[in-house]
Amino acid sequence: MEEMIKRILRNFQAPDLAVPYLEYLMTEKEFRFVSAVKCGQVFTKGDVAEILGDGTDVDTFLSEAYRHGVISYTDEDMTAYKLGDFYDFLDIYAISQQEKYRQLPKADQKILADWAFNTYYSRLNPDLSVRPSNDEVLPLKDMLEFIEANKEKPVYLNYCDCKSLNGDCGKPREVCITYRDTINSYVHRGLSKKITSEEAKQIVIDADKAGLMHTISGMSICNCCDDCCYVFRSQERRGSAGFWPKTANIISWDGKKCVHCGLCVRRCMMDVFKKPGDRITIDTSRCVGCGICATACPKGALELVPR
Repeated sequence: MEEMIKRILRNFQAPDLAVPYLEYLMTEKEFRFVSAVKCGQVFTKGDVAEILGDGTDVDTFLSEAYRHGVISYTDEDMTAYKLGDFYDFLDIYAISQQEKYRQLPKADQKILADWAFNTYYSRLNPDLSVRPSNDEVLPLKDMLEFIEANKEKPVYLNYCDCKSLNGDCGKPREVCITYRDTINSYVHRGLSKKITSEEAKQIVIDADKAGLMHTISGMSICNCCDDCCYVFRSQERRGSAGFWPKTANIISWDGKKCVHCGLCVRRCMMDVFKKPGDRITIDTSRCVGCGICATACPKGALELVPR
């Protein structure tokens, strides 16, 4: 068993801290298969039957291993597969096997989640003058306009991987919207459900009411919090607020309209607003232009303006 674990760590590019969880996270057949196939190695259905060699229902094994994130397709014809790595597997597993993942002790979830975030961060371009991804913050109005502009395209909803990995921050978790349905996507793995454009709009509106920021990357929409979201956690570590994720807006505050109710303090995740006494203070250098303060301001004292 010890030798098998060593092979899995090597083949799956898994860290040593994963050892106590490997048998729990994978099925018995997945466990044996990963110990025999190297990360990135291309294989076919015939290879699976030969490797497992025990009368395995190969189609069922491949379907489950694909859904769980153990393997991925190598081409659109879906005739060949490759073994993934532990990072991608854990990301998909937290969504595909939510109940089982949640049964892990909180301390163990934190160990895995912290490793996943640090791995994500380590893969970002270290040059702070370069945006490491095309993630962009959009205020509610712009996000609704984007959904309307793409209303003829199939749209899907799935659970947020960041929130699923990091535990329960108290915010809604089924909030990620995507138009991507190609091989190896959440949609193609059967982890998303089809929704209408009107439902997509309502999900974004409800997320805004819950205090979640809206971001977009390509054809995928996220509704984010700073507790879980890898992008905003990385932004904090990099000190890149206002630059990355990209944002076209910044908040403008009208002190004459403000009644100093403090709702903006509670809504803002970036600590733009403070209320040390009975008056609001504002530090726009931390603003990411999400607008969740403005959508809730009872007196219209807050407005997004071009950055």
